Amino acid sequence: MALVLMLSLLLLACGFQLRGGTDVPPEMARTAITGLSAANPLFIDLQLVLNGAGVMLVPLGEATAELHIQDLRSGRRALSVGRNAQVSEYEIFTHLRYWVQGRGNDFQIPEQTLTLTRDYLFDPEGVLGQAEQEQRLRESMNRDLAQLILLRLRATAETP
Repeated sequence: MALVLMLSLLLLACGFQLRGGTDVPPEMARTAITGLSAANPLFIDLQLVLNGAGVMLVPLGEATAELHIQDLRSGRRALSVGRNAQVSEYEIFTHLRYWVQGRGNDFQIPEQTLTLTRDYLFDPEGVLGQAEQEQRLRESMNRDLAQLILLRLRATAETP
C-alpha cells in the first residue's frame, strides 16, 4: 500500500497527467463519414479515433458534420533494383483527400491532402513474409492517417 502511495506521489511530482479527450470542433459532435465503406480498414481506424475524441458517428441524415473521403489511393513502386535486375526495395504509399462540411451550420474544413509512404526491403526467397510485412505497414499507415486527420480537426478547434 505504501509503495502504491509513493509511486502516485512520485508521478504527481513529475507533472504526469492522464491524457484527456482530444478537443474537436463542437459542430462535429455527431459526424457521418462518407466516401468509405464501413468495412474499409481506414473507416474502422477513423471510427476508433473519433469515438475516442468524443465524436459520435451517425448516419448522414442525423449528422451535424460530414467527413467526406474524396480520394483514397494506395500502391507500391520499386525503389531500388539489385545487380541481378531484381527489385530489392519497395515503397508503398497511401494518398488521401478529404473535407469536412457542416450540416445545418456554417462549419467547414476545406479539402485537405495527406500522403504517407513506407519502404521495405524485398527478399525474393521470403515472398509470403514480405506480403505479411507489407500488410502490417499498410495497417500502420491507416492508423497514422486516422491520427493525422484527428490532429487536423483538433487544430481547427483550437483556431479562433
